[in-house]
Amino acid sequence: MKLLIVVPRSNAGELSADYRYLFPLGLAYISSVLKKAGYDVDCLNLNHCNGSIEELMNYSLSKKQYDYVLTGGLSTSYKQIKLVSDTVHTLAHNVGLILGGGLISSEPELMFNTLQPDYIVIGEGEKTICELLECLENKGDIENIAGIGYRSNQGKFTCTKPQTPIDNLDSIPYPDFEGFEFDKYLDRMRPNDQYFYDLFDYPRVYPIVCSRSCPFLCTFCFHPVGNKYRQRSVNSIIDELSIMVKKYRINTIAIYDELFSNNRDWLYEFCRRFKQIAAELSWECRWSCQMRVDKLDDEMLKTMKDAGCYMVSYGFESYSPIVLKSMKKHITPSQIDLAVNSTLKHDLSIQANFIFGDCAETVQTAQETLDYWKNNNHAGIMLAFINPYPGTTLYKHCLEKGVIKDKLDFIESHISDAINMTDKITDSEFEKLKIDVFEAGLKYRVCAIPVSVKKRKDTDTYNIQVKCPHCNKSMEYRNYTIRYKMFFGFNMYCRQCRHRFFLMSRLYQCVTKSYLLLSPVMSRGLKEAASHARGSLIKTRDRLKRWVKRLFLSNLL
Repeated sequence: MKLLIVVPRSNAGELSADYRYLFPLGLAYISSVLKKAGYDVDCLNLNHCNGSIEELMNYSLSKKQYDYVLTGGLSTSYKQIKLVSDTVHTLAHNVGLILGGGLISSEPELMFNTLQPDYIVIGEGEKTICELLECLENKGDIENIAGIGYRSNQGKFTCTKPQTPIDNLDSIPYPDFEGFEFDKYLDRMRPNDQYFYDLFDYPRVYPIVCSRSCPFLCTFCFHPVGNKYRQRSVNSIIDELSIMVKKYRINTIAIYDELFSNNRDWLYEFCRRFKQIAAELSWECRWSCQMRVDKLDDEMLKTMKDAGCYMVSYGFESYSPIVLKSMKKHITPSQIDLAVNSTLKHDLSIQANFIFGDCAETVQTAQETLDYWKNNNHAGIMLAFINPYPGTTLYKHCLEKGVIKDKLDFIESHISDAINMTDKITDSEFEKLKIDVFEAGLKYRVCAIPVSVKKRKDTDTYNIQVKCPHCNKSMEYRNYTIRYKMFFGFNMYCRQCRHRFFLMSRLYQCVTKSYLLLSPVMSRGLKEAASHARGSLIKTRDRLKRWVKRLFLSNLL
């Protein structure tokens, strides 16, 4: 059986290769188990190709008579997955289509009827896809395969019983990195492609799955592989890293494990073993992880730092006890305090978010979180709004309340929108909250202006001289992608103190300040605010004129 696995293009509107995406580990695992099972598997990573999706897939499909095309992804990738599905239907009438991933698992029937595949894989895919293809090859009874959806002989969508979880994750072969051109992906990485890439000027980041799922039931989370938490052995992880770090000259490891510190003995063993790997390398190699704030202490963070950890990702979500309880986070504000203070004490970077708009959110709880964030902006916590992704408790709540009226329209067009899903905040208050959060992010974030930005010879990247606004250390960051030299802004971390700050050009700063000056005018009305704004507007106008003139001259030089 001949199979083509397609990675959807991350930016569906692009016609050229774009390497600023997160590597598709799910599809890489599927490719690996299928190759191990003896299938003839080809891989097409659309992110690495120039041209339209239709042209690229037409070329691939014309090279070999495939039996099935396989693809999938998360709910946020609906449009990208639909493009691939539609293209298969248009170009290859005799080729079957199998879809999987979070999008499919969260809304099986809706996605089956919308995307019109031959089969869907629901939940964990490695075991199911092998059983499905073997059954199809041998013309067996499809209803006996667990974890799939298909159209019955009567034309009705049918789901089989759920697939049993794979308890022994060590038994799954390593992801098929070669099939999806991982080396090309690494060679084109830039420090500002993702928030955790900027530790090195030439990042080579290796993503590794150390566990699957999570036993907690946070209202905003959906786990396509079920709620049974399973963790790989330290031996399995170290064996994989021992091979891959040297093979691809990896300098940064992104550990995907929502409960990395759940088992202290496991964590300490990993730290000890990773130090042995790092000691054998002729280059520096560091790692990041995810942890819960109720599962850490000073000794643990110190051990992690000593073993090469440089960043910890936390799920703070809110500083309000009321909202945290509603989210079923099972953490407290005091535990957030401990996580912030202890992590920064050990010079580890923090990646965390406060997400506003939970069902229990009120104007007061939102202000409670926002006030804490303003007073602790040195921690680099990001601000955003909660999204009711398909499959989550919040999604079901929004359907019951009529906040989401059309499932497909929501997934297709509004999945990333901030929507008011609480009865405790009026729509006008919610709109004001969105503005308040946005403006707080502009006004209170820690910022820096580069000392210099110089284009590197014979490349499309830049070297940036900057002084950290936290520790005042002057540093040069190399190999950065900047689309417009005069107008840019992005988050980065100090390589000395590991604090996050926002780097922006002078013009970006001027536009930001101008917006903040004009915002009261727009919200209160021109007449009421005229006396307040006149002086500010004149100063802003003159400042903009001076900076634009200076920036144009420097750009020409």
